Amino acid sequence: MLISCTKLVSRFVQKIRPFNRRQFFSNKMQEQALERAEGSLAFPFLDEASVEAYRESRTIFIIRGLPGSGKSTLACTIAGKYEAVCKVISADQKIRPEVSPALPEEYKALDEEVVHCCKEGVAVVVIDDTNHQWERLEKLFDIASEYQYLVHLVEPKTPWKNDCAELEKKSQWKLPQSELNNLRGSLEEAVYPLFYGWFLTHKSQSHTMEKGKKFLKTLGELDEFKEHWDDFGEAASETGINLEEYFERKGILHCTTKYSDYGKVKGAQEYAELEAVKKFYSSAFCLQISGFFITPRTAGARVQLTDKQLELWPAGSEKEAMPSEELPHGSRAHITLGCAKDVEPKQTGLDLLEFVKLEKEGQQGLAEKDIDQGKLRYFGKGMWMLELYEKVTVKTVFGGFYPKHKEGKEKSKEKEEAVEENKEGEEKAVEENKEGEEKKDSKTSQQEVKPTEGKKKGKCTII
Repeated sequence: MLISCTKLVSRFVQKIRPFNRRQFFSNKMQEQALERAEGSLAFPFLDEASVEAYRESRTIFIIRGLPGSGKSTLACTIAGKYEAVCKVISADQKIRPEVSPALPEEYKALDEEVVHCCKEGVAVVVIDDTNHQWERLEKLFDIASEYQYLVHLVEPKTPWKNDCAELEKKSQWKLPQSELNNLRGSLEEAVYPLFYGWFLTHKSQSHTMEKGKKFLKTLGELDEFKEHWDDFGEAASETGINLEEYFERKGILHCTTKYSDYGKVKGAQEYAELEAVKKFYSSAFCLQISGFFITPRTAGARVQLTDKQLELWPAGSEKEAMPSEELPHGSRAHITLGCAKDVEPKQTGLDLLEFVKLEKEGQQGLAEKDIDQGKLRYFGKGMWMLELYEKVTVKTVFGGFYPKHKEGKEKSKEKEEAVEENKEGEEKAVEENKEGEEKKDSKTSQQEVKPTEGKKKGKCTII
């Protein structure tokens, strides 16, 4: 009787939830993978506090690492955490990892998958591959930029990730240690972004743009603003100026912390090594917008940073922009909403500091008006600042922006070639100098002339 009841219950459960054998074993494999990698999955984007932000974002996780280092386990873990909004694109079983100047043709099919996911608006795209070739990264960066996806470069944290002897046993490709060492060399090169910053989630971007457009529309309809149309020069006609058309939006909305120029800017590499940067990379943050502002050059949102967020703010950022001023740390924090024609987004931060400077001097503006959103002030020369009655909270993710930059790599290659040429020049100069000294010594000996002291040797500068 007991057996019969058990069978009935089993059949009933199967009817209401059909058994999926493949899914069952897939889940078990994921659980086992998590157990094996315990202690090696300490990534901010796997924390519950960050999951909601990533579900509202558009992110591509580019997993890099040697074969057998735990990339697939990490990819599987991300997929489990972001079930239903995640797509894993893997090169496993398809493309053999090796050091080669040319990319395999098979990557075209993978890239088509990535593009398809971006077009569909998949929130989390995971690319599981060694990703050791710069040309490969550039292609992925290019796709991400085109579809306005944030990119995170992620490496496994397993204890054996760089142990070629151990990896030789774990890798499905059974690569010898010599090949693994060659791959490791290309992966050890640091990849720096164009800039670091907080990137707004897809949902927060829409919300912020709506708030910004409302500000521009309200401002443009005010009589007080119409009296100063001429601040915008030729852009203002007799009938006025359409501020929403005047300012052009560029890229993902973000608040830049440090401009890096791929690690070439002074202090960029040191910034990347800051404990706070390494700790909070890929973490979710809530930023507060305290106001909106425009000038004839830019439109932006003023950001008020917390003490925790200021840990990621570079020391001397304001001083660098305005050397003669002593402005509050973090007062340059902003989100660029749009720029006038031929104006670079970096100008927005400089414009904001002009407001900060005037406020520090005690200026309250030439005109003041209360509107629905807050207190509006006019500082002259087309400078308008709206102080919000209620701050706007936006969800963001801290990371780096990695657009394609062939020019930078070409310059780097030219520099390497210049170094090689200088090395050859140095060796040649040394040889010529040596031959010259031998001839001179021989001639001196024949003439029985006392050698001079402090002979100058040939020099060659290596750049």
